[in-house]
Amino acid sequence: MSTLTDLATAQTLEALGSAERRLSEAVTRLKDVTGRSRHLAAQTDWRTDAATIFHATADAWRRDVARLSEHVESVRDDVRTMRARIDAHTWSCGG
Repeated sequence: MSTLTDLATAQTLEALGSAERRLSEAVTRLKDVTGRSRHLAAQTDWRTDAATIFHATADAWRRDVARLSEHVESVRDDVRTMRARIDAHTWSCGG
């Protein structure tokens, strides 16, 4: 028979699994945006002042998105670790 603690643990593990999946999707999308912005900036004609400003702005934005992607990956890995620890604790306690 399930106890309230077993139910709470199962819900926590499910929530962490869902968070991990969503963070993985976010990482994929952020990396895609980073690559697309690099490609877009490379296609700009650099002979005008506006193009030069656009390139500098787009490149700064791309770097920001890349750093965000790294941060999201780190959070996802932390969630994965937390989920694994809870799961291991549950098994070691006879859950």
